[in-house]
Amino acid sequence: MIYNILDKQFKLRHSAVALQKVLGVCLLSSLLVACSDNDDEVVTVEETAAQAPVETRPVTGPLSEACLEADINTLTTAKGIEFIRTPASCFDGLPDYDFSTNYVELEGLRMHYVDEGPKEGEVVLMLHGQPSWSYLYRKMIPILANAGYRVIALDNMGMGKSDKPLNTAVHQYEHHVAWTKAFIDQLQLTDINLFVQDWGSLIGLRIAGNMSERFARIVVANGDMPIIPTGSNPYQLPSFEIDESITADASSFFDSRSSDRVEGFQQWINYAASVPELMAGDVVQKLSAIELSDSEVTAYNAPYPNVQYKAAIRAFPSMLSGIEMQTLSAWQTLGAYHNPFMFNAGEYDTGLGSESNQQKWVNHVPGADGADHRRFPAGHFIQDDVGEDLALHFLAFMQSTKVQEPLVTGGPSYNMRYCEILLPYQQNGKVVAQVWGTPGVDMCRQAHWDAIDFDEVALQYDALSAIPNGPRFFVVDESRGGDTITLDADTEFRQFGDVKMRLLTTADISAAGGEQAPYVAGEVSRSNTWHFYQGRRVYEITDDTGQVYVMQSFSRISDASLQMDDLANLGERLKLPEGWYYSSRILTEPLDVTAINGIAYVLQDELGNSYQLVQ
Repeated sequence: MIYNILDKQFKLRHSAVALQKVLGVCLLSSLLVACSDNDDEVVTVEETAAQAPVETRPVTGPLSEACLEADINTLTTAKGIEFIRTPASCFDGLPDYDFSTNYVELEGLRMHYVDEGPKEGEVVLMLHGQPSWSYLYRKMIPILANAGYRVIALDNMGMGKSDKPLNTAVHQYEHHVAWTKAFIDQLQLTDINLFVQDWGSLIGLRIAGNMSERFARIVVANGDMPIIPTGSNPYQLPSFEIDESITADASSFFDSRSSDRVEGFQQWINYAASVPELMAGDVVQKLSAIELSDSEVTAYNAPYPNVQYKAAIRAFPSMLSGIEMQTLSAWQTLGAYHNPFMFNAGEYDTGLGSESNQQKWVNHVPGADGADHRRFPAGHFIQDDVGEDLALHFLAFMQSTKVQEPLVTGGPSYNMRYCEILLPYQQNGKVVAQVWGTPGVDMCRQAHWDAIDFDEVALQYDALSAIPNGPRFFVVDESRGGDTITLDADTEFRQFGDVKMRLLTTADISAAGGEQAPYVAGEVSRSNTWHFYQGRRVYEITDDTGQVYVMQSFSRISDASLQMDDLANLGERLKLPEGWYYSSRILTEPLDVTAINGIAYVLQDELGNSYQLVQ
């Protein structure tokens, strides 16, 4: 009901002409992103928003003379980073932004944050993107604070009221991730309810995946986290030299940039780096569905009275060129995140707010089940367009969901997707299978996996058969002391269709008649140790003699929708042999599962999930 009322207010407030503006041309709409398993691509490029020509309104409402004429005092940190601070006079009289000022010091730089509501309340942490700042959350903060939550909205370093390093090279993805982690640590924040948008999602989702035990709930609004295969990032660093020949304002730029996804985003990287006047308020206005007031546009410009203050907003788009696989472990951990997760989108943002991107995250995160994932009549800057409505929806989500046990952050192998092909051969009266797999070399894109003709593979390699064994996901955190995950100089590779694999090991499957019969243990040559972190939930099968097998990976061979979060209750689905039982527990200390004399005993259940004997 609240949504319907506000939707009507939205439509009454804004004319048809205003809604024909360019709505939500996503700043990150050309991201290369990891896709869910049922997408055709493991890595894809999101669509850019449809762009319609529009007569643009110039940025008005100038900053005060005191702000523009204030002396610029260059300061230097102990590590030699030169920075300046936006004069306090630049923030005088900002509409709807009368929050108290708070700072933490990180590496000799001050990071500003809003901290409203009772200090004992549940923490709501809000992260913004580029070129906005905490002003973006002005409509949401009071609603949540008045409901009893401690609402924290930080300003990324170089933005808002935070200090402004002068060198654009300071602004790198890893550095901003580290700053935000340090901010969380310094404020000792736990049980965090995270709200992220735009670059706030690239930073925030990475941190939530790397520090998952700190987060109670996660809400994304027009966001994503890219995974780009090593060596294939198409984006280049710009020169960061001001080009006086660039006269297009933000609106004209977005209307005229290339429709090619990669080329168009590279143009945005170059434009942001080199345009003489990158006006934050102009960008936010362009990518919002509503018409901002002159004073609101001025408020977005307030932190940046001249180009010297703009290193961060000039450099942020180029940070995409430094992203490759460092986000993979966070993606894998979030794929097991069982606490409440919600993805809201602005329907006019056809990049980060696209239905495909929204559905990718809903499918990927177990905690998304049952949440009211909405599509609002909003553009990229959804907090401006429907801030009150979004806050009320977030409030309802907070009050209607319960937090389960914290998720211990996963190790490098945790929830890693991989596929295997077993090629069995007769050998000394036994049936021994070569086990080929993708760990460390390929993400086993679903479309490529589905396209493999396994009968042809068996013929090509003169094997008794070719047994598909995937897609699979590791339940273990690390593989130690062996080459199950890592590569070495002697690694042997093969190409099965479009899927690259390497020889992992061999397995004696004679006891199962050369097949993978359920609940029949086979000998696998293995030198590694599976390591599970303390606090990890593990899943075990105990046979009728009391021997315990611990799950090492779960499978989507029989159930394409199976997720880590489903495993605790898996015993209800299994048809175990007489006297066997399935159980789940949380480790009170780390667990190592090791092969003895190079041999591990491994079995599968009828769904294809694999377990190794604890010896």
